[in-house]
Amino acid sequence: MGTLPPRRVYWDSCTFLGLIKPEPERVNDCLIVWKEGEDNRTLIFTSFFTFTEVIKVKCGAPAQALDDEGDQRIEQLLSQAWIQPAVLDRAIAVAARRAMRLYPQCKKPSDAIHLATACALNVDEMHTFDGSDLLKLDGKVMRADRQMLTICKPRKAPEPPEPSPAPNSNQTDWLSNG
Repeated sequence: MGTLPPRRVYWDSCTFLGLIKPEPERVNDCLIVWKEGEDNRTLIFTSFFTFTEVIKVKCGAPAQALDDEGDQRIEQLLSQAWIQPAVLDRAIAVAARRAMRLYPQCKKPSDAIHLATACALNVDEMHTFDGSDLLKLDGKVMRADRQMLTICKPRKAPEPPEPSPAPNSNQTDWLSNG
């Protein structure tokens, strides 16, 4: 029996900030997913835009830049092998602009960039703490593969299903006696 492929999640900037300036109600959930990344069970995708956007101490707060230590910490976090940065190209930029038009809940261009990138990458889940915009779109936005995007707070990967027991010969006889 082979191993399952890693779960594919997208993190917006707020999620990374949950690790840099940990808030008790956020850090534990972020650390669970982070540990899954360390264990090769989860890949965390993010836009290269995140590399610039993660500058504030807290999402939604007035802009207060990270100190030098915080800036170095984000560099270290974003350079891990389980972090997969995605290019912000023309297609993503156009999709982000269209997302803002189609989904009025998506009010900020930065949120639209994250949303469009997650959809283009067909991730299993988009993780965010942005309840004023992105969380309201859970199950309402179609990914590139035409499946609906799950948008949620960071959470543990679902447990893999238990393997089915091997059938005994009595259970399979009806298939071969014909």
